[in-house]
Amino acid sequence: MKTWWQQLNMREQRLVMAMSAVIGVFVLYGLIWQPLNESIATTKTKVERQQALLAWVEESTQLYQQAKRNGGKSTGASLSSIVNRTSRANNITITRMQPQGDDLQVWIDEISFNQLLAWLEQLATRDNLQVKNIDLSLADQQGVVRVRRLQLGKS
Repeated sequence: MKTWWQQLNMREQRLVMAMSAVIGVFVLYGLIWQPLNESIATTKTKVERQQALLAWVEESTQLYQQAKRNGGKSTGASLSSIVNRTSRANNITITRMQPQGDDLQVWIDEISFNQLLAWLEQLATRDNLQVKNIDLSLADQQGVVRVRRLQLGKS
């Protein structure tokens, strides 16, 4: 290698040194600088996502603690207005509603059983209503039921 170098004239030696410097810079950039910058960018993105998650968790925790302090008290809306609002939001068609003292009786011709369960869970958790009595029958389609009588009351 040393003899090869000495055989080159001065101009060729300078060209080889310049090319070596350019290749060295390219290697440093490609193998060290660029992966390092990509790693930093990925880490920044992860940190931003974690901060957003932390903010959401803190907000949800505050809402939970506020609801816990309120003791799960309902908003004071009437049973019929709560049932109407939530049934519209869940695309549930109520056939008939009838007040029964402090409770409300509801009839639904046909509803998917899973949709009924999701709606009742929403009424229990968000609106603090409880199912006091329910009478179901099978409909013609599989997974669909008829609600002959659903008695709801405030907890």
